[in-house]
Amino acid sequence: MEKGASPSASSSVALASSSMATFKEELLCPICYEPFREAVTLCCGHNFCKGCVSRSWEHRHHVCPVCKEPSSFDDLRVNHTLNNLVEMIIKEDGQRRGRAAALCPLHHEEAKFFCLEDKELACFTCQSSEQHEGHQMRPVQEAAADFRVRDAPGRGERWHGEAPQDLEGCSLLMPWHRLVSTQLWLVRSAVAPAGSHKNRKRRIACTAEEPEAVPWGMLLDVSKYLGSLQYNVWKKMLDIITVVPFSFDPNSAAGWLSVSEDLTSVTNGGYKLLVENPERFTSAPCILGSRGFSTGFHTWEVDLGGMTNWRVGGGRPPNHYRLSGKDGKKCRASNTARLEAVPGDLRRIRVELDCDEGELSFYDTDRKTHIYTFHEKFGGTVFPYFYVGVTPVGAQPEALRICPLRVRVREDVPV
Repeated sequence: MEKGASPSASSSVALASSSMATFKEELLCPICYEPFREAVTLCCGHNFCKGCVSRSWEHRHHVCPVCKEPSSFDDLRVNHTLNNLVEMIIKEDGQRRGRAAALCPLHHEEAKFFCLEDKELACFTCQSSEQHEGHQMRPVQEAAADFRVRDAPGRGERWHGEAPQDLEGCSLLMPWHRLVSTQLWLVRSAVAPAGSHKNRKRRIACTAEEPEAVPWGMLLDVSKYLGSLQYNVWKKMLDIITVVPFSFDPNSAAGWLSVSEDLTSVTNGGYKLLVENPERFTSAPCILGSRGFSTGFHTWEVDLGGMTNWRVGGGRPPNHYRLSGKDGKKCRASNTARLEAVPGDLRRIRVELDCDEGELSFYDTDRKTHIYTFHEKFGGTVFPYFYVGVTPVGAQPEALRICPLRVRVREDVPV
């Protein structure tokens, strides 16, 4: 203790530091354990960063992460007072650091050394103490300069703010990287690391849902949950995962067409300039499938979605074998050599391609009737072909969609 300093004065300083540390803990978000950013208050009175509570609700029920009281995005209210307090405290800490010198946390003397064994700051008294006997000491500035690299401090510094000017951009490349600078920030801050225990408990309490209570002595049906676990999970996934025989090839899409993000549907929204490439259609709103077929039997279904001007088929550019509809009534089967009228008013079409037999057949899926079959020797790879006509004036664009496959699981005893 310095001369002239009374015990009451020292206790007053300690009490003030403790009060400040407690106050600062209340300005930390219970989810990210960082100073509030865009603090919002829920109807239950608990405060969080707006981004933190929004992310915590993405895959969970909309409840308060602390007290579990039901809430919603409409209940979020910006807490301007809390945001102003956080900004003020950060600003004051920055000014205080500019005036204060780094002190040894044990003896409250200026820390001029860094212990390489214990990875902590030390003063002259620490250097000769039994705790650091035989330890290698380096001056703080020299220890930091030995490992100087560009590494600007980020939000993780919490109340310790920006790095001191003499350590700006410093990072230690060993597992104890940035310990010198981190120790300086901790000592210069009024928040002691041990004082964070309450917030750590609060953070842990709000990051997980409460598990269901299990009666004492109850045995879990292990085989029910772990028996054929991978197979059962895979079977359940079949209900939520869609599989298509192929997707649309956006590189071949004409400038009129817009392909969905999952590449399974396409609409005609009017012409727009696209990057030119040899595969792209330029004279008509056409697009190809992403997969071509040269051998075997293949089938796919197309949902016209109420579209009245369309073409569906396959072939090799520029010769396509297609079924086309116009005005929702007329329907034709055609290629470059012939044109034939066929039954119209179609909503969903099934296409069957037999490469080995040279057949491309069309069926009305809803009526389960045959429409037309091309008998040709294709002589190469056949790509699914689609034409999406212009939407009538005043109507919303309809999407032409590749229908997902029906996946079935067959269980049998091995022979």
